[in-house]
Amino acid sequence: MAAVLLVVSACGNNTDSGSNQVSDNSPAPAASTDNSAGNEKKIKMRVITITTDENRNKIMDEYIKPNIEKALPNLEVEFEPGGGGEDMANKLKTLNASDDMPDVFWNDAGYFTPLKSTGSIMDLTSAITADGYIDKYAVPDALKHVDGKIYSLSSGADTYFTPVIFYHKDMFEQAGVKVPTTFDEFMQVSKTLKSKDMVPAVTPGKDGWGPKLFMLQQMIQIGDPQAMADLVSNKTDFSNPSVKEGVARIEKMAKEGVFPEGISNLDYGPAMEMFTSKRAAMLMMFTWELPNLAKDDTVDFFPFPSASDKYDPAKVVQFWGSPLNGYAVSAKTEHPDEAVKLAEFLAMADALYFESTGAPISLKTGNAASEKSPLMQKFIDWYNPIPTKIASFALNSLDARTSAELSSQGANLLTGEYAADSFVTAMDKIWSENTWFDN
Repeated sequence: MAAVLLVVSACGNNTDSGSNQVSDNSPAPAASTDNSAGNEKKIKMRVITITTDENRNKIMDEYIKPNIEKALPNLEVEFEPGGGGEDMANKLKTLNASDDMPDVFWNDAGYFTPLKSTGSIMDLTSAITADGYIDKYAVPDALKHVDGKIYSLSSGADTYFTPVIFYHKDMFEQAGVKVPTTFDEFMQVSKTLKSKDMVPAVTPGKDGWGPKLFMLQQMIQIGDPQAMADLVSNKTDFSNPSVKEGVARIEKMAKEGVFPEGISNLDYGPAMEMFTSKRAAMLMMFTWELPNLAKDDTVDFFPFPSASDKYDPAKVVQFWGSPLNGYAVSAKTEHPDEAVKLAEFLAMADALYFESTGAPISLKTGNAASEKSPLMQKFIDWYNPIPTKIASFALNSLDARTSAELSSQGANLLTGEYAADSFVTAMDKIWSENTWFDN
């Protein structure tokens, strides 16, 4: 498949899972200072990053802020909350239009194109090659955009993030249901859970978060992986029968009460809380939440169940990674060398955090491996051998306008009052105008 990436697995883990110290492999601070007044004057830097989920907030509070002064003593860094999703995209696009870009920011495919077209994002290839930072990556080619350049630095953990269905084993036992292996079985399990006064499944629905980032892809993929791979690579469109069938599965789930009432307005935090408080039996979510959910020994997970014999969850999986996701540097920063060092520090902080949770990463910290939780080991044992890994549609196929439309259409679909055919008609039109593949 043209849209498939065969990922080389690489793990690096922390001996002390509670450690939040920057490792010896963190980037050395830049030496530039301003001594015009006879005293060392710190260089001011502005950073905007994601501030919506628990993992990002922990990285900031436990890994970045406590260590940044020691690692980069010549910098005075102002951190500005960016939110996430469409909020983050709108913020960066507005700042770019007003020529007020931060020195360093979290990059994303949803707003990369306008930044690149205005010359607002730096090609990091030369800088991280010259200082040797690129050598810390087990798979450096995974950093490269389709044009062969590197625009973002990350921990490499994204490659290991995939959507699964988490569930409470005790709630399944109480309802007398078993883990489904087919979509029809999943619908029957949901019906039984609902009859026991349980919310069958939850996922963030506000702004079409779930449908946009994984649900559409999963519902197409479980019926026809090749059709999903073709959609990611622009070899087909929304009129494809397999794509239509995938959209219809979302409509079916919404109409038959798989999700809680008001899911189209349900934000990330409340959705997570609904599952962790056991007000919902299942959670459709990426495995970046696995380390937190594994703390509850009643939680387990299963892959999205099959809707046809074309799909085998042991052979095909969606992966979250995009070379554009990560810390980027403004091409208009007044201090490019220092900004690159700051981006390198932030990427390493990400790596140290995910490493401490037992998650696999490709940015090597220099720390020894630690024992993984049983749930994490189960995930790695399932995920690593899968031969076909399809890149995420939301990160690798949509320009800003198409991305925004998919958000709106996805939210409509979750209401249960919006027809799959209407979704397909609207998306097919916007897809024909998508400029992503023109770059």
